[in-house]
Amino acid sequence: MKPVLVLITHVENRAVTQGFVPAAVKLGYEVILVTDHGLAHRQYFSYAASTPDQILEADVFNPLAIIDMLQTRGIEPQLVFSNSDHLQTSTALVAQYFACPGKDWRLCYQAKNKAAMRARLAELMLPNVWSHCWQAEQDLPEAIPFPVVAKPREGVASMDVTLCESHAALLAYGAGRGDACILLEAYLQGPLFTLETLGDGERLQAIGGFDVTLSELPHFVETQAQWNGPICTRFREQALAQVEAFGINFGVCHSEFILTAQGPVLVEINYRSIGDGREFLLDELLPFNWFETILSLHAGAALPALETHTSAALVRYFPALASGHIGQSPEAFVQQSPHGAVRFLPLKQAGDHLSLSHSNKDYLGVLTLIGEDLQGLEASADALGQKLEWELN
Repeated sequence: MKPVLVLITHVENRAVTQGFVPAAVKLGYEVILVTDHGLAHRQYFSYAASTPDQILEADVFNPLAIIDMLQTRGIEPQLVFSNSDHLQTSTALVAQYFACPGKDWRLCYQAKNKAAMRARLAELMLPNVWSHCWQAEQDLPEAIPFPVVAKPREGVASMDVTLCESHAALLAYGAGRGDACILLEAYLQGPLFTLETLGDGERLQAIGGFDVTLSELPHFVETQAQWNGPICTRFREQALAQVEAFGINFGVCHSEFILTAQGPVLVEINYRSIGDGREFLLDELLPFNWFETILSLHAGAALPALETHTSAALVRYFPALASGHIGQSPEAFVQQSPHGAVRFLPLKQAGDHLSLSHSNKDYLGVLTLIGEDLQGLEASADALGQKLEWELN
């Protein structure tokens, strides 16, 4: 009899459909996919090679609803997993109920809720910034250290994240948001880098990271990522120490830091795998299967001493600059450049409509390059990027 894996997910996404589900099937699990978007997942998996054994519907934001549904159907999971930002707390509570290995639900909540994250950093006396949780219908606090970054307290993908230089800009940002809780943070000057970790509850290992380039202010859209660039490599141990001190130690985690004059400061902790296609890049680069390793850790396996030496890699994103209907889009291609392998994937197709959100939802396509010479990959990306054209009407 196969062990049962309950995979909890929200909207259809590639990490689940093309990453974790095939990995779970390969590992020999009976895969129960629990979602509140059952139709979309059934449509996708009707054409897929690797499919869940069952697709069940529940309110995935409510752990009691998930537990009730599984209990009613007599499903006793050996592994409970989610790769969704929003669902880590629910998943941890479900895992705890069924006595499965899992994360501390309190840490999941503190990682996702950026105000709670700032409060925990302050409690632990870790590097931090001024922050304030503001409801747009309330008065603004006094002595705001402008410029500040305004963001949803539990946002994702840089959506609705804006640099505000004044009270007027903040009031304009809050207009129409009702009583939504907005986190204000002092603006951190410096480059952005990431840390990718794996842990088994006892030991945490840094796998690597990305040096990230952002769009022009006042928005924070990622436009490029260098795997194991000079910044994330140099400051990896300091970043790892902060993540460990926060309490992160189980499964996969994607953390983001700003390198300030005083050293790295956490921007956010995403207690799940890195996204935007970079999870598939890591699966390709690393000498172990990214998705299978993560699931094995969630099954209670000890973290092995993982080899993390890889080739260089560069990811270049092409965000739209305006809303509109896409009339023309480049085709996908794979080719070899003088500096390494190149792959282009269009993320929007001709006929799609794009409403500008100043987030990674605006990406039109992504160019991925793998080789040994990072500067050469940069040059290839520049040359190829000039040839990629989209037509928006």
